[in-house]
Amino acid sequence: RKDEKKWARAEADPIKLFEAEGLLSEEEMEEIRSEVKAEIKKIVDFGKKSPPPPRELAKELEFPDAPDTDYNSRPVPLANAEEVNERIMTPARRELLDQRLSTLHAKASDGSMTIGDALNLAILEEMERDPKTTIHAEDLQAGSSYDIPAQTQQVFGPMRAADEIIDEGHFMGKALGEGLNGYRPIVELMNANFGIYGMAELSSAGNTYATTGGQFEMPMTVIGAGGTAPNQALGAEHSQPFHAYVMGIPGLKICTAASPDAAYGIAKSMIRDNGPGILFCPVKMMKESKSTVEVGKCMPLNKAAVLHKASEESVAGGKAVTVLTYLHGVKESQASIDAIKAEGCDIDLIELRSLKPLDMDTIRESLQRTHKVAILDESTQSGGVGATVSAAINEQCFFELDAPVKRLCMDDAPVPYAASMEAAVVKRGADLIEGVLNLVFLKS
Repeated sequence: RKDEKKWARAEADPIKLFEAEGLLSEEEMEEIRSEVKAEIKKIVDFGKKSPPPPRELAKELEFPDAPDTDYNSRPVPLANAEEVNERIMTPARRELLDQRLSTLHAKASDGSMTIGDALNLAILEEMERDPKTTIHAEDLQAGSSYDIPAQTQQVFGPMRAADEIIDEGHFMGKALGEGLNGYRPIVELMNANFGIYGMAELSSAGNTYATTGGQFEMPMTVIGAGGTAPNQALGAEHSQPFHAYVMGIPGLKICTAASPDAAYGIAKSMIRDNGPGILFCPVKMMKESKSTVEVGKCMPLNKAAVLHKASEESVAGGKAVTVLTYLHGVKESQASIDAIKAEGCDIDLIELRSLKPLDMDTIRESLQRTHKVAILDESTQSGGVGATVSAAINEQCFFELDAPVKRLCMDDAPVPYAASMEAAVVKRGADLIEGVLNLVFLKS
């Protein structure tokens, strides 16, 4: 290594190579060297004289926007946004956008809106609202797999809506560069699991605000269909818990949405947020789950949602359990409620729409009623989301518990394609029913 470094300094140093060209006289070069040395000394002296940054600054630099930010009240970034849109959108493009928005608004009203439709509506609205918003996706012109980026290029053009090659790291890197230069990039992952090829870029996005001392924000939003549903039949590569893999990236807000209204509201907030975020939606529910959507409403990025509340009778009898879940686990849990009730039990069903930061207030409030908790977790036993949630409950709510936290998580084995094998790895409604009854009746 030492010889290599000596060679590099002698033969490959760009400054020495420039000096060797003889473009400047020795007097001119010496003057430049003196200026550079003086500037460096000035910077070093400033650093030595400056006090060390306060301890609390580390946490302040985690997110540009506080987790409890209300994005409904956030002003439009560009005062002349409408003027810019008129300048860059032809009448034909404006008509196309109005037609698409009208179709999606009708779906939002009549309850036929899918998760993919909801995300598409949020993206189109936010790209119109802020002309500096961009999007990158594979097969973008055709709407990708679930229509999430549908009509974006046809309306906003290829500079703002880029149809990308199958290289997630490549176009996530492009989005990273746009974020550093004042744009508001969106990345749609056709399958969220392949965001693994952009892990370095996601890490950089999460760290940017802190490593630049708050000088650079990173308003980058990643949206993808992922997770692992029972009987998914997509094999190991398409069934990885990428949402668990990214949990350790600092500065990254991580959300999930298992319904069109949640997907729409969270996506709008995340796009408006000045830091990086990633929104996971359940791959097997993208076209299946349908509902009405309150158009124009932004949802918080730090709150869970109580989807079902156990009866007061079950709570009083000690037969209620808090169930924490997300993605496909929401559907599995909702389908299990009647069977649980038939056994004389009930559940507080909480959808973890924010994996990071975690909404411990909602979890604690439920545990103060039920004193028992089961986590139907769409990630592995080792290093999974459930492991983090379970640890947080034990650390912060231990004295509310009448029984150990029951984790119903994926096995550490790769997810098989064959349904007969997959049942041994991926937990489902039947496992939840058994887990709830075990908690209530104290069975091992």
